[in-house]
Amino acid sequence: MESVSLKDLVKTYDRRPILRGVSLTASAGRITSILGPNGAGKTTTLRISLALIFPDRGEVRVLGEDPFEEKRVLKKVGYVQEIPNLPSFLTVEKFLELSARMKSVGREEINRVRDLLDLGGIWRTRIAKCSKGTVQRIAIAEGLLAEPEVLIMDEPYLGTDPLVTAKIRRILYEVRASGTCILMTSHDMDEVRRMSDEVYVMNRGGITFRGSPEEMAKRFLGIRVVVETEDLEPLTQLVKEGEWGEVLKSGAGKAIVSLKEDRREEFLRDVVERGVRVRGFYLDQDLEEAYEEAVRA
Repeated sequence: MESVSLKDLVKTYDRRPILRGVSLTASAGRITSILGPNGAGKTTTLRISLALIFPDRGEVRVLGEDPFEEKRVLKKVGYVQEIPNLPSFLTVEKFLELSARMKSVGREEINRVRDLLDLGGIWRTRIAKCSKGTVQRIAIAEGLLAEPEVLIMDEPYLGTDPLVTAKIRRILYEVRASGTCILMTSHDMDEVRRMSDEVYVMNRGGITFRGSPEEMAKRFLGIRVVVETEDLEPLTQLVKEGEWGEVLKSGAGKAIVSLKEDRREEFLRDVVERGVRVRGFYLDQDLEEAYEEAVRA
């Protein structure tokens, strides 16, 4: 089911085009990520999805409804903005209590998100005294109040350390598994590769790529595999003699091989049969490099 559907969105500011016919969909039980450089139109796209700003042209549907006409549908949507502007004078508890009243949920739901985001230790701390990473966790807790059917997040990992990032990742896996649609922007390519079911790349107000992280890597990098082995010289010789492709990098117990065709299983079989001791074999999904190519596409 398409939880969010945007068709042919156009938006200009002071005659400057921000969105040039953007179309995208995000579905229930999936994580959809929007990538792109600053100024590409990512945040504008999210804000239009939330009916915070009007498009000049185009169609917006959230859970099958027009959010500009049917405001009630937004009660089923959670939102985490890029730089959370939370009331600094409130404690974490009071802030979530206030948000819970606005969303018509009770203490049980407040306690659920408190425990989910590990906020018990700062429960009565004023938000002004919290670190950036902690404020991000508070904002995500608020976005998850009332168990939204759609969760929209603008740079959810901004300002988080590796431990908090891992915690947020686990939470989002759980939220996705519950059937929630997650639509987010991110500059963290490693997290995008790990988590996303579908990726859109934006540049200058348009979509330059749509597909899975693996499809993105294959399209812009070709078929590149990582072979983990100490037998690098025999592997290099095998690639050359078998006309499989070329070894792009070799060292530190692994080689990156660019294959002429997507014949990974046959290549691995040949490698093993020739006596090369393989510890690991997987598709190279260097999204950072693929992203750079996708932006230029």
